[in-house]
Amino acid sequence: MLTYTYRAWDQNAQQLSGTIEARTKNDALRVLQREGKVVTDLRLGVKTADPNELRLRLAAAQVRREEVIAFASQMAVMLETGVPLADALDAFVAQSKQGGLKRVGEVIADRIHAGVPFSAALAEFPKVFPGVMVTLMRASEASGKMGMMLSRVADYLGKERRTARQIKGALMYPMVMVAVALAVTTFLVTWVLPRFARIYETRAATLPAPTRFVMAVSNFMITNWLAILAGLGAAILGLIALRMTRAGRRGFDMLKIRLPVIGPMFRLFYLTRATRTLGTLLASGVTLLDAVRIVRGVTNNSHWMDLWTTMETSMTGGHTIAEVVCHSSLIPPPAAQMISAGERTGRLPEVLDRVASATETDLDEAIKNVTQLIEPAMIIFMGLTIGGIAIALLLPIFNVANIMSH
Repeated sequence: MLTYTYRAWDQNAQQLSGTIEARTKNDALRVLQREGKVVTDLRLGVKTADPNELRLRLAAAQVRREEVIAFASQMAVMLETGVPLADALDAFVAQSKQGGLKRVGEVIADRIHAGVPFSAALAEFPKVFPGVMVTLMRASEASGKMGMMLSRVADYLGKERRTARQIKGALMYPMVMVAVALAVTTFLVTWVLPRFARIYETRAATLPAPTRFVMAVSNFMITNWLAILAGLGAAILGLIALRMTRAGRRGFDMLKIRLPVIGPMFRLFYLTRATRTLGTLLASGVTLLDAVRIVRGVTNNSHWMDLWTTMETSMTGGHTIAEVVCHSSLIPPPAAQMISAGERTGRLPEVLDRVASATETDLDEAIKNVTQLIEPAMIIFMGLTIGGIAIALLLPIFNVANIMSH
């Protein structure tokens, strides 16, 4: 994402200036125009740093998604009971503890008192409030159902948070196990084994073959530890640099959805997120074309983004989304058929919600399967790694009595 500085006139003929993050200049211009701004200047770069603005951005960076969900829920309750928006924001700020969200809430409340639309005030903090929430608030301002929409936002963000946590939990377990195995192995090879070797060196004993092999690895690691660390650092930096290139990112994204064990999990994750977001937007009155553009940003995978770009191009050419999803390898045939039927019958938001619910259930099962497969694999990996070193340590001990007697 790039940062663009803009100057524009709003709907009240007031001149505005600020920054916006977008992939291209045209994307930034489209976002500003959808917000009702008449752009007079748009250029790449950032404005001169303001200390107060910097402190505000730092505070915004500390806001967690759970706090945003609580904010939407509390605001929904107050608005649905008839409390005006400005009073609801003041009440929320008054009862909030000191922190990033309280500071952001104070700024939003000031914007509302100054006559700025709620959606525009939220859009000033893209790191705090996701684009889906801003779009839904803009739709609610037109329909007058902001309380109901905030409740829907809280439900949507809660489900997204739960799904993301499941994915992270499933991937965190093997990463921790591998890290522990490598740490224990490094400790045994570089600290324990050399001390055992001294016993046999002083007794002129011949180490067993497995022990000699592990000792060779140990000596290599101790002698060349700086080169090993440098090589690991270079490899990590190389992977990061490769990930930042277009071809590298597409390769990593393809691995995510094609690997044997975790591939099905990621495919269901992207499908659940896309259908839930699209269904929520359409049910809230957002046009299909705008909804597709927004969904392209929530499926953080280049191949899925290509799918939405193709869908947008197809729709602007007068075609239906069914013509795209039915020929896509990313969307399972049953889900594609349901989407096609929903589009034909005019019940696409309801069908998308059902698809999201069904795929969410499948995702839960996929995560359980991944965990069940990874757990024995990690046990075998740690057993072979640490157990092999333990055997190399124990083999000489079996002969220690004979060695000491000589």
